[in-house]
Amino acid sequence: MIGSIGSRLRLVLRQPDGSVVAIGEDAVEELPEVEFVAYAEDGRLSGRVRLDSSRLTDMLNTHDEFQLEHVLVERLTPDGGTMIIPEFLVRRDELLLVQASGPRGDKTRRIRTMARAITVHSGPYLVFGDVHTTPGLDPLLFFRRRQPMVPLTDAVIEYAGTYGPVREFADVVIVNRDLMDWVRRTDADATPARTSGGLRRPTH
Repeated sequence: MIGSIGSRLRLVLRQPDGSVVAIGEDAVEELPEVEFVAYAEDGRLSGRVRLDSSRLTDMLNTHDEFQLEHVLVERLTPDGGTMIIPEFLVRRDELLLVQASGPRGDKTRRIRTMARAITVHSGPYLVFGDVHTTPGLDPLLFFRRRQPMVPLTDAVIEYAGTYGPVREFADVVIVNRDLMDWVRRTDADATPARTSGGLRRPTH
C-alpha cells in the first residue's frame, strides 16, 4: 500500500496481528511486502512494508521522507519500553540502519561481484557484513562511492540493549553511509560467527 508525493513516500507497516491502515483505492496491492526494521539513534521501528521498487535499498535511496503507520517502537534507552504509534514521519537522515527481508534485485541485471567483509560503526551500532564490489576494486572506495543507503549481506548488528548487549543476525542490513562514524575492512577472525538460529537476541 504505497502512495508517493514528490520525494515523500507514504508507507503502511503491517503488524504481526494483521492490523493495517488502508491508504485508498490507488493502493498497489500487488507489490511485494517485506519485513522492515529501522534503527535510529535511540530506538527501533518495526513492521512490514510494501516496496515501490524492486529492492528496499532502491526505495530508500529514492525518497527523503517516509510516512509510517502502525509502527512498533522499541526504545533502546535505559528505561526501555515499547509502544505502537499510529503515524510516524521519519526522514532518511534519521535512519542509521535498516534491516529487511525480500528481493535482492533483478537477477538479469546482476553483474559478477566479490563479497568483501567490512565493519561499520554508526551511533550506538556496530555492524559487520559483506559489501559486494566488482573484482579488483577497493571495498572502502566502492562503499564511499555508492548512494547513501548501502546494503551489506550476511550481517551482524551489535549494540547495548535495555537488558544488556545485543547481537542480531540478518541476511541484509542497509547502512546509511551519510550517518556512519567510520568504516574499515574486517579481519576474518574479527567477524562474529553466525548461528543456525539466524536472527537472535540474548537470553535474559
